Amino acid sequence: MILTPRKREHIMPLPVVLISTLSGDGVKNAAPWSNITPILRPFSDIVLGSWVKRDTLNIIRATKEFVINVPTADMVEAVMVCSRNYPPEVDEFERAGLRARPSRNVKPPGIEGCLAWAECTLVEEISRKNYSLVVGTVVHLEVDDDFFNEAGEMDYERARPLSVMLGDKGMYFTRPVFAGRYAEYAEMFLSQENSTDKE
Repeated sequence: MILTPRKREHIMPLPVVLISTLSGDGVKNAAPWSNITPILRPFSDIVLGSWVKRDTLNIIRATKEFVINVPTADMVEAVMVCSRNYPPEVDEFERAGLRARPSRNVKPPGIEGCLAWAECTLVEEISRKNYSLVVGTVVHLEVDDDFFNEAGEMDYERARPLSVMLGDKGMYFTRPVFAGRYAEYAEMFLSQENSTDKE
């Protein structure tokens, strides 16, 4: 089967996060996001892909701050409420029944009940005709101790972080499960003895 190139999101699972912002008028905004990725280890930067016409993008431009909240699979209905195109003056926390969680280093609140909260400041916006890439740096990262070990690793089987697979007319909400293989990062690096590279 050959798919059209625009269906590239059909072929891979995507994370689901809620981006919370606070407008200059004090209105709390929460928007689901899947076009998001950390930028290479060990940096603290993260990038969001956004349509140019989004309230969240406008607020980030104006305030230079946002919070990335990682919801559980149990929060899927609240995520869908937040996905609706409410006017900018609507408090989406209130509409979705979300409780605000005070942030440490930024003004926008996080969202209670999430697994993790990454407080971010805007570094750069890379603009294109129809979309923008928003580069932020994580200035404070906090997680729910009930679902993370001392090394900061998530017990994802218990935590059930939300992800999504896109279809032709809708979305299939999913969550990650263990594939049966754990690998140390060291396995990616060939030792001098095992290297097949020639001088």
